[in-house]
Amino acid sequence: MTGRRVVPWIAAVLFFAGPFQATADEIDTRLQTIAACGLGGQGSAAAKQAARALSDAGIEVLPRLLEAMDTDNILAANWYRTVFEKVTRQELKKTSPQFPVQLLRDYVRDTGHQGRSRRLVLGLLDRLDAEFRESFIATQIADAEFRNDAIAALLKQGDEFHEAGKTDEAAQAYEMAFRAARESGLIQTTAAKLKAIGREVSIIEHMGLVIDWHVLGPFDAPGKSGFDTSFPPEETVDLQATYPGQSGREISWKRFRTTDKLGSVNLVTAIAPVEEAVGYAYTEIFSPRDQDVQLRCGADDNLSVWVNGEKVFARRQWLNGTRLDRFTAPVHLKSGKNSVLVKICQGPQHKNPAVGNNWSMQLRFCDKDGASAGTRSALPVESEANAEK
Repeated sequence: MTGRRVVPWIAAVLFFAGPFQATADEIDTRLQTIAACGLGGQGSAAAKQAARALSDAGIEVLPRLLEAMDTDNILAANWYRTVFEKVTRQELKKTSPQFPVQLLRDYVRDTGHQGRSRRLVLGLLDRLDAEFRESFIATQIADAEFRNDAIAALLKQGDEFHEAGKTDEAAQAYEMAFRAARESGLIQTTAAKLKAIGREVSIIEHMGLVIDWHVLGPFDAPGKSGFDTSFPPEETVDLQATYPGQSGREISWKRFRTTDKLGSVNLVTAIAPVEEAVGYAYTEIFSPRDQDVQLRCGADDNLSVWVNGEKVFARRQWLNGTRLDRFTAPVHLKSGKNSVLVKICQGPQHKNPAVGNNWSMQLRFCDKDGASAGTRSALPVESEANAEK
């Protein structure tokens, strides 16, 4: 039991007649028994017995049960959910079910409760108050649990406006959905809908993707030695310097700006198709303020990242594959210009010669929900002629 927000539950307790008051301590004891269960079967027998007793007690357990469901104990949460489903199913079978509907509405609206529990209660409300969901979802554009539901509703509304020839109204709905979207699929969907009605938005800016780089390589790294080998850029980044690279070739930094819609940098194109090598990517980004953000990144194969000279992330994982937001690390950005250096290793040719030797990276800075941290490139602007073709 969390003991959180006790006073607001008084009204819920009073909703029930004497039996609830008489068994309150017993209900709390059984909920605490379930809360004590753990891995390896710890307390499972006692939890099972407590869950059965709570289910038999009926709807009277609901207010305290809902509070208990705010737990990080997955095993306890499963028992609580089982009790919830049993007592609500039993109550629904009655000729005149007695549910504290206002309590349930308040619970769903309260973002202080865990999302999975709120969604479970919303499913019950669908049977008790059929009009609640639509009005509730429409207001949840900033709610992490129901944000995507709200976006889906906005997209539906925008589609209806579009079909009716109301372009401005459709654009307003789509733009609101785009600003709220945090998942790449929804971001691309909303951007495409806006583009279809002549409104352009930047997925790159919205997600905080870094697309403008200086790249260097390949350095020779036989036998998967690259991750543990330090090359000159890790000591000093000198964009005018040249170095001996793989096979004795002279290598130097060159500018590369990816045009991939989700900011993926193809190093085979940017540097060269190689095996057992290391490449580097360097950029400078502008932050509008001092802020703590998330670095989200991925690479094929493994990568290390330095921000303002401090190593903030390193992951050794061969045949890794570049996937959006695969890895996350906390980073502090200072107001103004920040340097970012990325080291990307390339392994040997895949054992199946038909499989291409991919080499790529992807990186962005965002807040904890995945929205842009407001960063932008601080590299000098170059002509489109020098950008990736």
